Amino acid sequence: SWLHQSRLAAEFEFKALQLMYDAGVSVPKPIHQNRHVIIMEFIKGVQLSDIISLEEPEEFLMSILDNMRIVYKAGVIHTDLSEYNIMIDEDGKDWIIDWPQYILTKHHNAEEILARDIGNVARFFKRKHGTTMSIQEAVDYVKTG
Repeated sequence: SWLHQSRLAAEFEFKALQLMYDAGVSVPKPIHQNRHVIIMEFIKGVQLSDIISLEEPEEFLMSILDNMRIVYKAGVIHTDLSEYNIMIDEDGKDWIIDWPQYILTKHHNAEEILARDIGNVARFFKRKHGTTMSIQEAVDYVKTG
């Protein structure tokens, strides 16, 4: 049933949030999960996709890649990373959200999915904010952390 699938998705995402929060990734603090609902810390901010300009886009990109290094080191890949799943709070800190599809790095398509995730972010920064880091440089940076 739909409710059963929603409950399983919430349990799965809650586990990801706990794992990432405990590893030191900038994710909302998971508080509780019950049935199909997750309660987490409220982050007052906006999606990266809605930001018109950044003062230091290279620094911001590196902060996101630093987070993804921690994620990768923890054995996880987001699988849906893009400018729509990254938030910026009022202090300019990046937060990675929406984890219901994550996979482990031992998944048979892990390398391809990691490159797609990192590529989404690198392409966005290049297109919208003029950064120069290549996708391969970004992937190498995440993997060698």
